[in-house]
Amino acid sequence: MNLVSLCLKIPNLGILIFYLIFVVILPYILVLNGSTDILKFYLPMLVAFANLLSKVGNRKIFENLYDLHPDNFVSFLSSNFINLFALFGILWQCLEYSKTRNGTVTKAVIYGTVLFIIAFPFARNGLTFVLDHVDFYLREKTDLTYRHNWHLLVFGLLYIIFLLGIQAVLLNLVDSTDAKKDILNVESPIKSISKKLSGDASGNSSSSLRGNTRGNSSKNNRKNNKKNNKVLDMSLPPRFEFDDLPVNNKKKGNGNTSNSSNEMIENTVENTAQNITPKNNKNKVSI
Repeated sequence: MNLVSLCLKIPNLGILIFYLIFVVILPYILVLNGSTDILKFYLPMLVAFANLLSKVGNRKIFENLYDLHPDNFVSFLSSNFINLFALFGILWQCLEYSKTRNGTVTKAVIYGTVLFIIAFPFARNGLTFVLDHVDFYLREKTDLTYRHNWHLLVFGLLYIIFLLGIQAVLLNLVDSTDAKKDILNVESPIKSISKKLSGDASGNSSSSLRGNTRGNSSKNNRKNNKKNNKVLDMSLPPRFEFDDLPVNNKKKGNGNTSNSSNEMIENTVENTAQNITPKNNKNKVSI
């Protein structure tokens, strides 16, 4: 009796191998490497891997690993523990999503619903449906012999990859709705700020134009006033003042003061008359 045949006689060997590799070793490696983000996405996929092995693997080894309708106590415990690990991964992802900047209770519920639909209905009933129809089609249409059900293993892995792709697309759609709201919330204050800036710019330009027009009008008024004053000065004859008249330095008591004052006035009038020349006539005026 060799070692392989001895191991095959161990009851529920497939359950021990699956839990040792997929539940203990792989999560432990991910935790040591600090890849907890991968671990929370890995746990919901345990249902798909367990269901695939129970359909493709040897019935004696993986018979009680995962059953949709368990008929014994070992199958019941194994199936429900795998479901619990999957639910733990879904709750973990929902809580992490709710803590994000755009995470809300409604979005977290939608997020968890998408994960639940992919982890349970698609990974259980959907995988069984696909494997049964693929096996029937290949055996009917081809004459090949499929040893160890390798064709089911290949199409089962492809289906799991397909599930991961659908999950990524749906979760990105949930995130994109939050991103659109953020963009709209950012655009509204930007528009209001741009309107304020445009209003301030128009107000400053109008006020500057008014100030310039006022300054130009005041300057033009000053220039016109200066020109009018110059015209008036040109039209009038030059003024003289009586302060410039010569003062009589004679002492009191010398001759007749009335005669001397009259002569002095006549002399000053003659001198001023000779000096006055109107601007319109070039000749001197003589009296």
